[in-house]
Amino acid sequence: MPDPKLPLTGVTVLDLTRLPPGAFCTVLLADLGADVIRVESPKGRMFDGPIGLNRGKRSVAVDLRHPRGLEVLRLLAAHADVLVENERPGALDERGFGYSHASKELPKLIWCSISGYGQDGPYAQWSGHDLSFAAHSGLLTGLSPELPWHPQLILPIPIGALMAGVGILAALRERDQTGAGCQLDISLSESATWLLSSADGTFDRGGRGVPIGPDRRLYACAGGTWVAVTAAEPRTWGALCDGLGLPDLKGSLHRWDDPDGVTRRLAAVFLTRPAEDWVAELGPQGASVVRVNRGPDLTSDPHATARGVLQQVGDLLVPRTPIRIRDEDGPRPPAETYPPPPAGAHTRAVLEEAGLAPALIDELEESGAVGPDS
Repeated sequence: MPDPKLPLTGVTVLDLTRLPPGAFCTVLLADLGADVIRVESPKGRMFDGPIGLNRGKRSVAVDLRHPRGLEVLRLLAAHADVLVENERPGALDERGFGYSHASKELPKLIWCSISGYGQDGPYAQWSGHDLSFAAHSGLLTGLSPELPWHPQLILPIPIGALMAGVGILAALRERDQTGAGCQLDISLSESATWLLSSADGTFDRGGRGVPIGPDRRLYACAGGTWVAVTAAEPRTWGALCDGLGLPDLKGSLHRWDDPDGVTRRLAAVFLTRPAEDWVAELGPQGASVVRVNRGPDLTSDPHATARGVLQQVGDLLVPRTPIRIRDEDGPRPPAETYPPPPAGAHTRAVLEEAGLAPALIDELEESGAVGPDS
């Protein structure tokens, strides 16, 4: 059971999603203490999905296309505080239980709809993937205006999931005050556009981007390693120049006659030692220098190790929640987590918690509307 001191202890989240937009959102809620219940097919999963996104959640098996499947879904929704879905806009209404039904039948329910382009507009019914949303939002060219290029990690999807999480928390707070739920319309494309809020002028004349100079760039180091330098203030620039043995450059910040020449001087020094040596030496001196880590590097990174950034779940290392909560008693531990259970592993327990009698559960199981516990 979740720690009673976790902020979302006592909140039940019904997760109808099968893809990362919903999974990112609900794992965040689970780590904050919510009881997340995935609604899955009795036939099992088409694919297991990332352990890092599907850990720490219970699973019920319900056939939503079965004549009695929507009956079960209604009963589960009545037991929940929040429902999260990422179906095509309007699809659940067409099947017989969408927000248009829930708003009348279950007015306290918070219904979170995550989609590529939102619940309305000319693109609402269009399919898409992360690259689609990054391109449409302006984020792709905001990150690098030189085309073509292709991000090697999904970006709009976790950003949209964070927006969904914030929206859910706000809706729970509002319900505490009014007693009423609502629908949250989360667009992955619009969530990515929001990241451009810090780039004034982007929507009027095109963004300028973050300038690259000797004080802000990646430098190659010995052994094929790299550092990221962001010594853009006089204090950090001075510490960097002293640490590299180039004190004559200290007064030249942003006043370089030959910035390429300054870059070459710094680059030549950085190549003499591995990145970890430079970080260990320059960091304490006040220079803004970190190693460019690849995933496996985090297992030996001194800061990531000290903070416990990664955790073991099953056979894999996955990120721990970045939300750390402290109070007068010290740090609060996050919710206990565990690998994704088999689809339907908690069907009977969850249905009983929702108020269904054992005989009715047996009947639903025999009809095929729900699956047996895995």
